[in-house]
Amino acid sequence: MDQQDRLVSIGNLEAAVSLLLSTPPESSYFSANALRAVALSSAVSTSLLELAVKVVAANMVRTDRSLSGTHLLCAVGRHQEACSQLQDAGCWTDAATLAATHLKGTDYARALILYVAAGALPEALASLRGAQQPDTAAMFILACQEIHSEYLSSLDDELRSSDKLVNLPGLNPESEDVHAVGEYYGQYQRKLVHLCMDSQPFSD
Repeated sequence: MDQQDRLVSIGNLEAAVSLLLSTPPESSYFSANALRAVALSSAVSTSLLELAVKVVAANMVRTDRSLSGTHLLCAVGRHQEACSQLQDAGCWTDAATLAATHLKGTDYARALILYVAAGALPEALASLRGAQQPDTAAMFILACQEIHSEYLSSLDDELRSSDKLVNLPGLNPESEDVHAVGEYYGQYQRKLVHLCMDSQPFSD
């Protein structure tokens, strides 16, 4: 009988979970022990389950199995950490989908900041579109274009005319996504106008 089996048999589940989580990611027993740790921790407490999932997910990143780790994080409601893990692994499209679906408020803003910092502007735009935020998506494009324009104005004429610098990478005005945001934002504004015109004036 293995040590973890003895711990389980005497009811010391926390110690068994700790021992299972100590399995190095390079071990051939890692996957099996990781799943056992998660299963056992769920029988102890929610906090231990979340801790076990975080440890397993972090170890999976080290072995290029980040998607498996994010599935576990999502299963226990740790969507922000799952999104960060996907971004760290360079899975920007998956991270954008997750952010648009599950993140709100400051968590969502933090995810967008990471996109911009990494130069993943198309993914940030996709995240905003997926979250059905046409006004924010339009403002994001305008802000990026204004910053890019200011950057170009600081360059000398030769560099400024370079084909590689004229358009903002990922947010070219002729891009299908950028054009779609403009169209959708126009529809959004027209709906707002109609709502304002159809609403009754306030009175005392």
